[in-house]
Amino acid sequence: MKKLLSLLILGTAMFSHAQNNYDENYDTKPFNNSKKLYSDWSVSVFGGGNLLQNSDLVSWMGGYFTPGYDAQIQINKQITHAFGLSLQYQIGKTRQKGNAFNNTPWDAYTGMAHGKTEYQGISILGDLNASNLFRRIDNKTEFKWAIHLYAGIGLLGYKAYMNNFRGSGDKYELITDQKLGDKSVYTQVGSGLRYKLNKKFDLELRAMYVMTGDEEFDGSGAPVPGYQTAADTEEGRDDNMFTLSLGLHYKIGKNKQDALQWVSPVHVLANVPAPQDYSFDCVDEDKDGVCDQWDKCLGTPEGVRVDGAGCPLDSDGDGVPDSEDKCPTIAGPPTNGGCPEKILRISGDDIATKINTLLEGIEFDYNSDKIREQSYVKLNNAVEILLANPDNRFVVEGHTDAAGDAAYNQKLSEKRAASVIKYLANKGVNVNKLSPVGKGKTDLKWPECNPVTNCPAWKNLENRRVIFKEVE
Repeated sequence: MKKLLSLLILGTAMFSHAQNNYDENYDTKPFNNSKKLYSDWSVSVFGGGNLLQNSDLVSWMGGYFTPGYDAQIQINKQITHAFGLSLQYQIGKTRQKGNAFNNTPWDAYTGMAHGKTEYQGISILGDLNASNLFRRIDNKTEFKWAIHLYAGIGLLGYKAYMNNFRGSGDKYELITDQKLGDKSVYTQVGSGLRYKLNKKFDLELRAMYVMTGDEEFDGSGAPVPGYQTAADTEEGRDDNMFTLSLGLHYKIGKNKQDALQWVSPVHVLANVPAPQDYSFDCVDEDKDGVCDQWDKCLGTPEGVRVDGAGCPLDSDGDGVPDSEDKCPTIAGPPTNGGCPEKILRISGDDIATKINTLLEGIEFDYNSDKIREQSYVKLNNAVEILLANPDNRFVVEGHTDAAGDAAYNQKLSEKRAASVIKYLANKGVNVNKLSPVGKGKTDLKWPECNPVTNCPAWKNLENRRVIFKEVE
């Protein structure tokens, strides 16, 4: 009890903090559909079987078992994370027999009686998500299983038939025709085990106990004064039944977040960051966005991009800030504006080594042979080397990482090698000296990265490469 009280106090306090934090930092506006983060509407379809119980004619007794079928269609509205309402249409058919085991003179009548009931009902169901309501704060596992508790009330209409084998042969006679109306109220309670397949679909196994509120639902008919009939087996008891169904829920909405029923506000509140004090004055004389208290490069010219320490960015690490570097992604000496110096004729091995250094980290669009624009500078420097040394022949190898199957990676590596040669050709390089070859994932730079989950992202990136090899 103390733990529950502590949890309630903690939740209330954290919610108050979150609410105050929201009020202080945002303009409050009326809550409407455009403000919703989570889907709260769904439709459901269930199908399964039923068994009559606590009635004159029953679906199982003394060795026989005669279940019927039951189906339900629902429209659901989630009110909160733990409670929702459903409008349900239910239809089905039961099969039942008499109980001939009381050793009474009328057993020959009641025991030979067979019944069947065709029914339909409309009801409102309350849905309590018990798992979400009582989920622990320290439970860090993914929330994919939930126990739901149901209770509902509605209107039931049915046609009950009986065959007592007294001159009627195999013919069933209509005993009771109860119209769907305000005089046919029924209730039901039950529970379900729900599993989240994905953000759009849930699967659920549900068991319900349906109380019809009527003694004639099983087809036994009304008692006849002065005669013993099938209606006297369980006289004075309303007919009830069990249903067991398997259902599929489809969650409606385009919300990027999960459905409301799979969101625990206790966990959300538990992750609210502690308030921080930003009451000091931030002085930023060079107006680079970094307070002077932390700025390691005071006096940066206005408009120059800086890093978190307030110093000018130098992407290639050549000592020339990006704002002054003519080749910001390729290292070069300050005397040449941060660009590599022009390459004169050099030996074949040195050419391949130099080109491979320049092309290291060349980037393509995901799952594509399209070269990203940020790699053009690297390729342009490779063009200068190849134009200065037109007599050498090279194999251009395309490589991928270990993700995906071998056949797919082989084709992708061939396309990427060909894409690089096409770019070089457009810059004037003699492509007759270049031969594209796809290596797929057969020759990884980091062999231990198979599968890719064994390695960090930077190693898998280096496995996705294009390299030059001289042909003797």
